[in-house]
Amino acid sequence: MTVRVHELAKQLGVTSSDVLKKLAELGEVAKSASTTVSDQVAERVLLAYGDVGDRLSGPSSSKVLGWNAGAVRAPSHEDVLRNISRLTRDFPVAAQHQQALARLGSQFFYASPCKIASFEDSYVSLVRFSGAIEAAFGLTREVMFFYSRHKDLQIRTFKAAQSALAGLPREVTPDIMFFWAPDPRLREKVDDWSTGGFLTVPLILADPDDPVSFVSLLRDYTFSRDLFYETTPVRGERFFGRRKLLQSLKDDIQNQRVTGLYGLRKVGKTSVLTELSEVLESPTTVVVLRDLESLPSPPEDPIPELLRDLRSDLLDQFRSRRLRTKELGNLASDASMMDFKRALQKILRGNASDGVRVVLMLDEIEYLTPSDRIDIQEGDMASVAQFLGILRSLVQENSNFTFVLSGLTSAITESGRLYGRPNPLFSWAKSNFVSPFERYEADELALSVGRRMGIGISNGALEALYEATGGHAFLYRHLASNVVHLLPVNVFHRQMDRVAVLKALEDWRLIVAGHMQEMVDHVRRYYPDEAFLLEVLESNKDDFASFANDLPSALGHLLNLGLVERQGRTFELTPVLEML
Repeated sequence: MTVRVHELAKQLGVTSSDVLKKLAELGEVAKSASTTVSDQVAERVLLAYGDVGDRLSGPSSSKVLGWNAGAVRAPSHEDVLRNISRLTRDFPVAAQHQQALARLGSQFFYASPCKIASFEDSYVSLVRFSGAIEAAFGLTREVMFFYSRHKDLQIRTFKAAQSALAGLPREVTPDIMFFWAPDPRLREKVDDWSTGGFLTVPLILADPDDPVSFVSLLRDYTFSRDLFYETTPVRGERFFGRRKLLQSLKDDIQNQRVTGLYGLRKVGKTSVLTELSEVLESPTTVVVLRDLESLPSPPEDPIPELLRDLRSDLLDQFRSRRLRTKELGNLASDASMMDFKRALQKILRGNASDGVRVVLMLDEIEYLTPSDRIDIQEGDMASVAQFLGILRSLVQENSNFTFVLSGLTSAITESGRLYGRPNPLFSWAKSNFVSPFERYEADELALSVGRRMGIGISNGALEALYEATGGHAFLYRHLASNVVHLLPVNVFHRQMDRVAVLKALEDWRLIVAGHMQEMVDHVRRYYPDEAFLLEVLESNKDDFASFANDLPSALGHLLNLGLVERQGRTFELTPVLEML
């Protein structure tokens, strides 16, 4: 693609003669206002002017005239100025950065020697970027700059920098830092050490005398991120939506109501538990989140291994708070369930006067109720029902203990019998389902994550993302991630529109077909009545209502799981199933 000189001049708000002079300074030949230049040359001109308008990459709702638009005022407090002066004296390169940032309308606002032991010769500083830069790259707070003296940078220094970021005296951008060290392999090392959603930008400027090099550096690293793609539970600022569910679960725990949390695979159950544990965690609230996936599979008894793990986790949590641990500490590794109960009972009562409470969260509960291997109603695994009965009695006998269950199947709280015994949780524990995102929750996720990647998202794109995925958390993120990979990275404004989503859709459906089939297979395995209703709805909608009337609980599960949606007086398969 090409653009004419006079078009560039109009975009920049300058004369064609000014652009011709700038082209000559850049070593480019252009004879007149009608001369065309390539996108690459035009981008160099835009960079030289600090223009973040984006005629080359598509229309923008508002045009920012320069990177220093929305410039922040320089600090004036004497202590701040004194500390910044020490930084630039000890690290002359920081003085260069300060000058370049000032030309971009950005400023150092804090400087201090690193407070992590053994790294006091390093420096921490905080930079507030101009409004234009913050808007372009989704920044809303100060960003940490870390300066190290080490010519052979080691990962322990990098980890010290991350610890320094976490320990700063005020709220800053939590997942980005700039890093400088006189190590010739700086870029290679920090690129290797940056993991997950955490971004480290090596302070290596292509042209130290050109302040726009800062912007180019930030663009190259920000646009390389894919924050939509998540394979592990999310928490903190990466957690979106589910606020009503979180509040409901928090209320249940505070009122000592035992609850179960159920949903399809990859719908976000573990993320909800992880976020809930973060919200609840305090010096007097002990939260143990245990994933049951690693337990022995029935018909081998999983309970002895689970008791050992719980004892170890509880001891770690209590010891870290310097709380009473004697009874659990003395418990033998082969202790029986009743021995475990008595020890935990004494611990709970011994710490109750100090306001200590314990919340136990058991995730992937289907590993205690694998319906494909054993009959969960009458099968030979009475220890599971006995273990749940012990947890119930601990709740009833102690005001400072409760537990939460989470997994694919709600049978563990809704089935009347469990492994040949009356189910101790039947009609006693509450069932919650993690449904797909509501539209506003999905929009919040997309817009917030997109901003941190320098991506604007149109209403049409938001609508297309939701229509294609039904708001299923994993599918929504996965599709958005695939769209991101289609967007250009050599521009300064990226926009995701409906066309981009539709373009990615066909290939994406092929990619996720296996995941979709796995979800349906889990429904067939753990929800046989629900699977039957799905088959009826798919083959003969006219008969669905009569069968659903006979299986109201199954219909409720399908609605809560986001597999069926109500359309007036009728029901339809959601997009999740229509793809199959």
